[in-house]
Amino acid sequence: MQESVIFYLNRLAKTIFVAFLLWLVVHLFLFEAFLVPTASMRTTLLEGDYIVVNKLAYGARIPFTPLSLPFANSNAFLDFIQLPYLRLPGYAHISRNDVIVFNLPTEREVPIDERTLYVKRCIALPGDTFKIEKGLVYINSKALEVPEGVHDSIISSKTSYNPNFFPNDPFIKWNLDYFGPLYIPRKGDSIKLNRESMSIYNQIIGTFEGNRIKFLNDTIYIGNKKASYYTFKMNYYFALGDNRNNSIDSRIWGFLPETHIIGKASFILYSSNKNSGGHRGLSIIR
Repeated sequence: MQESVIFYLNRLAKTIFVAFLLWLVVHLFLFEAFLVPTASMRTTLLEGDYIVVNKLAYGARIPFTPLSLPFANSNAFLDFIQLPYLRLPGYAHISRNDVIVFNLPTEREVPIDERTLYVKRCIALPGDTFKIEKGLVYINSKALEVPEGVHDSIISSKTSYNPNFFPNDPFIKWNLDYFGPLYIPRKGDSIKLNRESMSIYNQIIGTFEGNRIKFLNDTIYIGNKKASYYTFKMNYYFALGDNRNNSIDSRIWGFLPETHIIGKASFILYSSNKNSGGHRGLSIIR
């Protein structure tokens, strides 16, 4: 009798272990469920929606922090081992208007894959120029359609400075209705370094690409070398919430590095918000 109980317990333990491994593979490399926490993506996504993040589309990102529990934002990790950025091959590239899930770039006190998860719409791709003029968004001088519910009245003047907006520099007076033009860097692109470009791209050069920057009079030094130009090491993106009046997005925190992107939000798995459209079953996110 005792041997029979031990046999079944061992069998149960093996089954649980195998099931956990399968779940871990799916979670890390295939799909992940994500709860939409805010109204920043209305009306595409509602707060409280559960969506499916497709990690196969752009290629699954290998975890930076292997010594961590496989639960989003668990804060249970050891960061003395950090792996370099590596992404498996995917079957698609990030496209303009894709709804993407990513780690918030500004949380620099924790490893990239332990940062807060955000969901926004990819508005500008590497090599694009983004601009807001009189409240309208332009990509490469072409105006985009205004999402439902976005304000159509101008509340800021062209010369007014709002410190909440990237790059948070009074030298560059950008606000809700007038922003840019801003070039989104592409891997291999070079820019001329001056007062304005350093204000805009300092975050990339210093934080995201790990260079030590020093200013001496009017001279810029990168890694102890005098620099007149800088060549970007990776691709960057620009993301907005569909509910632009109520969204903390790239207008606030700046560029989205490719290293921070987790996957494509592909399906609404479940929504229980009956006050904003009622119950919805599985549906494609567009």
